Amino acid sequence: MSPAGPPDLTDRTKVAQDKARVLREALPWITRWSGRTVVVKYGGNVATGDDGPDEATAAFAADIALMRSVGVRVVVVHGGGPQISSLGARLGLEPTFVDGQRVTDAATLEVVRLALLGQVNPWLVGLIDTAGAPATGVSGTDAGLITARPADPALGHVGDIAAVDATLLRGILDEGVVPVVATLGRGTDGAVFNINADRVAGAIATALSADKLIYLTNVPGLYEHFGTDESALLSEVGVNRLRRMVDAGELRTGMVPKIRSVVDALDGGVAQAHLLDGRIEHALLLEVFTDEGVGTMVSPEESA
Repeated sequence: MSPAGPPDLTDRTKVAQDKARVLREALPWITRWSGRTVVVKYGGNVATGDDGPDEATAAFAADIALMRSVGVRVVVVHGGGPQISSLGARLGLEPTFVDGQRVTDAATLEVVRLALLGQVNPWLVGLIDTAGAPATGVSGTDAGLITARPADPALGHVGDIAAVDATLLRGILDEGVVPVVATLGRGTDGAVFNINADRVAGAIATALSADKLIYLTNVPGLYEHFGTDESALLSEVGVNRLRRMVDAGELRTGMVPKIRSVVDALDGGVAQAHLLDGRIEHALLLEVFTDEGVGTMVSPEESA
């Protein structure tokens, strides 16, 4: 008597099996990342209107909540460029940029504070909290988190990072809460500065000795020979290669602050950095908890 063949599986059973395979693949990564620190920079394209978040933003909040629930210590750093520009336009302020950085006079600084602290930050905190993880809003001006200095007189109230004191963030993380950081800083004289969010994310990752620094962007990752027929997505790259790309002027203007921040962070002891497409639902989970990952991974050493 011949052995019976494999059973006929229903569609429901096949879906369940696919879920089981995903869980089997994710479990070792979940175990590995429990207790480790990940800093995520989320772009200012978060939808803060009355219609609620889009699918990618809702998925981002769910990813943060899941990571926290399995023991990952997550810090979220956010920008707010579109909200700043929109609010400024309603108030009759025309934005001006120099090398990709917003010129911030006194009136624009107030708009920046309103947009970051009054719109984007509480919106993200609410989304993450609703998704299941306790979250709290933090400004870089709180408890000496970010000490800033003037960057360039031509930029007005735009600051560079002089120092980061991560004591506040460590206390929040120790309580099992997700800090959501708005990227303002305070000078030694009490003046408030608008600081590039990419640079803040890298500096915070360094101060926390983070295991991963992740940038969610609106592109699939970092491209070699971008804008040419030879353009190709780099799935993995060493930090020295990034230095050469910056020095050779191979990067688009908007990518330069991210790459410089990545270089500084890895030089400062951060283990890995990633550039992911934030428009892809659950990009964070794919990167942290699957074998393949997505986007571009940056490591301290060149890949073989």
